[in-house]
Amino acid sequence: MLLPRILRRVAVVAAVVATPAAAQLIKVPPPREATRPVTLSATLGILQSQGRVDGQSGAIWYLGEAVQRRVTLDVGLRSGAIGVSLADARLPLSRSGGSATATSDGDIAQRSYLVTFRSRETEGAHQIVELAGGLSQWADYRGTDPLTTEEAKARTALTLVVGYGFGFTLGKRAALTLVQDYTTLWGPGEGLRAGETRAVRQYVTRVGVRYRFTGTR
Repeated sequence: MLLPRILRRVAVVAAVVATPAAAQLIKVPPPREATRPVTLSATLGILQSQGRVDGQSGAIWYLGEAVQRRVTLDVGLRSGAIGVSLADARLPLSRSGGSATATSDGDIAQRSYLVTFRSRETEGAHQIVELAGGLSQWADYRGTDPLTTEEAKARTALTLVVGYGFGFTLGKRAALTLVQDYTTLWGPGEGLRAGETRAVRQYVTRVGVRYRFTGTR
């Protein structure tokens, strides 16, 4: 009977001694590191656009080159980050057909509302892969053409953006980014004739800054 009692006491002592050592092996991250990274990105880019056939008015739109402003707020995941983005630009626009004048000249706002995904940011120089989808809208024409009520209505397009580029971290929270976007917009199909397409392709080269408010890379 004495031996079992001795063994039980030895086991209790061993457990008490081992507990602090085991606790030291478990790394508990500080509260700030345990939160998901939340980042805000702001970019400026040069947007180049194809023209489009506006079936609703019977006019052809010749869209030019413009400066695009884009802001993105995202939350980090293990494999990257998801978020929302707003992009805005005023594109030069000349029209032919419809109510267009012989010297048609003006511009139109293009705004995009997107859900985004990007690859994970790593320390130093790193690649950037981005995907985004949502809606874009052409609206608020300003120019020489006297638009009819139908021509003045906003045009909405489904939008898909694929981006690739490079980034470089600055300290623990910021990063510089350079990204080339390949965008396809599918506008309204109403009024289009055979052989005319809804798709408009655009290319944007943009540079910007990304800043992380919480969490780690």
